Amino acid sequence: MTLMRNQHPQVKKSRENWVTTWSQSQKGIGFFPVNDNDHTVAYEIPVQNQGDQLTLTLGNYYSEIVLSITSVTVSLSKNSGFQTVTVNGSESFVVDARGLVKTDSIDLLMTPGAAIYVRIYYPEQPQVNRAISGNTFATRVERSVKGDFTKTDSFKADGSYVDDIKDDAYAMSFADGYELEKQRFTLTLQGVDVHTKAAGGTIVAFGDSITEQGHWVKPTQAQVAEKLGNGFSLVNSGISGNRLLKGFANLPRRTQFFGLAGIERFVHDVFEVNEHVIAVVIALGVNDLHQPGTEAQFPIDELPIFDELVTGYQRLIKVAREHGSRIFLATLSPFIGYTVAVKNEEKEAIRKQINEWIRNNREVDGIYDFDALLSDPTDRTQANPLYDSGDKLHPSPEGGLAMSRLIDVTAFNA
Repeated sequence: MTLMRNQHPQVKKSRENWVTTWSQSQKGIGFFPVNDNDHTVAYEIPVQNQGDQLTLTLGNYYSEIVLSITSVTVSLSKNSGFQTVTVNGSESFVVDARGLVKTDSIDLLMTPGAAIYVRIYYPEQPQVNRAISGNTFATRVERSVKGDFTKTDSFKADGSYVDDIKDDAYAMSFADGYELEKQRFTLTLQGVDVHTKAAGGTIVAFGDSITEQGHWVKPTQAQVAEKLGNGFSLVNSGISGNRLLKGFANLPRRTQFFGLAGIERFVHDVFEVNEHVIAVVIALGVNDLHQPGTEAQFPIDELPIFDELVTGYQRLIKVAREHGSRIFLATLSPFIGYTVAVKNEEKEAIRKQINEWIRNNREVDGIYDFDALLSDPTDRTQANPLYDSGDKLHPSPEGGLAMSRLIDVTAFNA
């Protein structure tokens, strides 16, 4: 159910008929023991919209050091037809520390449900300059053996997941784990904008792992396509472990694996990365409550009080209004049983209080009561077994579909 609230002025368009068809929120992968310098990395990216032009967003948000890129190419085919993408007419360019760049546009005919293929070649540069800003949203990621394969049909994949990063002992301390897991991240590539025939806008899902896992986002994307049309998209700006109010204390920016605090990353991840944002869904805050006291990096004194959470949400509401965007809030679902019990009665009392504040909020355009759906009707402090993934925090695919059914996507463009 969507509860409609006050209206506000129409969003200003930065570029006529442009929409972000895919994007991700980056996090700090500074401990990730792979150095992509003198390698080509290839990504397969899904497309939501039909369009005739494309630009890429390349980010270096978690690095304190400039990142050099020699070549970026794009194709509709995995193995042929790659076109060079430039920045201000230059094939090679840099991305500033904590910054991003939008590339020049290229002509490319894209269809919904298809994919584009992006290759990035990083030149030889000091190891401290390696790409460390990324996330896990590409459908396929491959790294080449050493060399520039951005303009060739062939691509010689490198099976190695660990490099000798001599100047970063902290990263190498994780080497064994990554060799075992063989996990790759979507580094540097942060967004894909598409020029569409019909004017529309981008809707952003801003949250934590419940958002990042995509179980409610993907079916809602299908609703957006069906009910709003080709000019609209829904992108996923979730980061697992993310909190509304805090990041990791006493860790450098490049190692913020759960992302900067929501209040800190909001402007960048929502309005700077994405094109023509017309609405934002805020589904963030459960980690602020359940994490404190459960591990050494989350001391119990980081548990916020009710007023601090309210101030955080109000800050996001204010920023969204300043950018001409509609804003929607979701209640916080249960987490008892997910991890060790530390002050659970106090945490649950705050969760109940903040959910009532969200349900009665008159500053936003609507609310989604995920808590009412995902909590057990016989014990509202527990996850509903019908929709629980089994870990007592994250919903299953069936739970995500049920969450999506609460969302009337036409309200995003009301």
